[in-house]
Amino acid sequence: LLFLILNYFGIWVGRTYGRPFSSRPGFFAATFHCAATSFLALYVLAFKSGTMVDGVVTGEVDYSLWREVALPLSIGYFMTDIFIYCIPKKDMIITFHHIIMVISHYPVVHDAGAHLAGAGDINWVTWLSIVGYTSEVSTVLMNYRWYLLQTLEENWIGFGMVNISIVISWAARVVLFAYLLIWEIAPRAAVYAETKQVLTYSVMVLGHFVIGLLSLYWLGLMCRGGLKGLITFKKPTPSKDGSFSFGGDIGRDSGEVKKRKSLDAAASGVAKAVAKESQAWVDGAKFNEETKAKKL
Repeated sequence: LLFLILNYFGIWVGRTYGRPFSSRPGFFAATFHCAATSFLALYVLAFKSGTMVDGVVTGEVDYSLWREVALPLSIGYFMTDIFIYCIPKKDMIITFHHIIMVISHYPVVHDAGAHLAGAGDINWVTWLSIVGYTSEVSTVLMNYRWYLLQTLEENWIGFGMVNISIVISWAARVVLFAYLLIWEIAPRAAVYAETKQVLTYSVMVLGHFVIGLLSLYWLGLMCRGGLKGLITFKKPTPSKDGSFSFGGDIGRDSGEVKKRKSLDAAASGVAKAVAKESQAWVDGAKFNEETKAKKL
């Protein structure tokens, strides 16, 4: 209900005040989700999660806030977004992301599900869920960057600071998911095999690997223009079909754009779709729904 209200609030704001929110009415729901879940994740880790020693959570632990508030809130957002945004816009990449997130984290809400998902260790798998959600901090920054791309008229030092913060957050995501895979998840392979939870373990490994790989890819896109491209804002120019082209927003010159297009042409199927979605997100054109409507 909360996210339905936020989505319809975004629609009202867009109709009343126009751009930029008319092109992305789901901005408020998406931003509230990533801000709330990342804040709750950091809070629980700091004050409610005890201490992780040799892969075992020790000390006073209280994960009730995460399991009873944060995860239901997040799952509610994913389900709402699937029906409000993904299905109407036929965005299969985001639909896949949301479904994987729901499948991966829903079991943690209940003791029985968490027991199976953690191969008997409820506290550890809950801790893993919480740590993973700290990566939503970068989504908060990306949403603010999108807003700046739509509203700034000239260069502003704050834009460069936001971009640098995003690069740091993406780099942190890469390190985080690599750490989780190598030092937390991999050593438990035998335990999952012994408890016959191989499918659960496979989904866990695949999910962390894919998110880490995409984080590395987005980090590369952000850094492609070098330091000057990161700290300098360039006003987006409209493309022929009325959408915005953000080829130069992070320092990519025309030669680099041609190179990217040639690489995209060589890609096919899902790989091409993922590359297109990722580039649009980094460029700030991901949610230009007016353009999508014209194409449909």
